[in-house]
Amino acid sequence: MKASLVVALLVSLIPCAVSAQQTSHKENVTPIAQHGGQAFEAGDYHLEWVSKGEIVEVYLTDHDNKAVSGTGHKGVAVILVDGKAQRIPLEPDGQNRLSGKASKSLPTSIKGVVQVTRPNGKTVQGKL
Repeated sequence: MKASLVVALLVSLIPCAVSAQQTSHKENVTPIAQHGGQAFEAGDYHLEWVSKGEIVEVYLTDHDNKAVSGTGHKGVAVILVDGKAQRIPLEPDGQNRLSGKASKSLPTSIKGVVQVTRPNGKTVQGKL
């Protein structure tokens, strides 16, 4: 008798658990390259890497591809250039952008990692 009550109670709670899971886990939207660069995920951000000569720009958006203010953020990019690792510090520069300068002109498509530190000190990281 007790076992059947427990089973009935658990079965009655399944719809509540499924509903809570559906509302707490929003479907992720694919990152969109809105500025002609490489878009990728980094934690709960979407980032877009744009290189123009020596200048590097990293645009910040949320998982709905809506702009996230760069104020208070900082970052670092570690990229491969001619087989060598290059570190590029990134600082806020505009509405939803971090930027930095490489030691030489970069190709538009690149491999590496970008780490962004939020104003609260937490970091997100994404792979190009």
